[in-house]
Amino acid sequence: MPIITPATRAAWSFPADATLSLLDVQELDRNCGYSWTVETRFTSNSRGANQISVNFVGSRKGRKSYAYRPALSAAQNHIAAAVEWLQQLSSLNGAPAYALVAKASTERGYVLIFC
Repeated sequence: MPIITPATRAAWSFPADATLSLLDVQELDRNCGYSWTVETRFTSNSRGANQISVNFVGSRKGRKSYAYRPALSAAQNHIAAAVEWLQQLSSLNGAPAYALVAKASTERGYVLIFC
């Protein structure tokens, strides 16, 4: 049975052509949750085995690599590696759960946003 569940999260929206007031910006700031922005890259190790490396965007600190799983698609491999990496960090960042809210492909992998 899957453990993936939909979460009820507010999406704070605003018109693309409207100028936000100071109160609007303050409201966005107050209601916006914290997120983890993760970058994944397709790499190969010294033996030529395919891997996915994971780290926070803009940081090399804490980067870790995970084996590529042939049974998964490319996107699924990047998501799986990012999820495993975040789960290993949960004791450090205090997050009891994560939700994947967005993904974007890059030249060598993906940028994934979790909240």
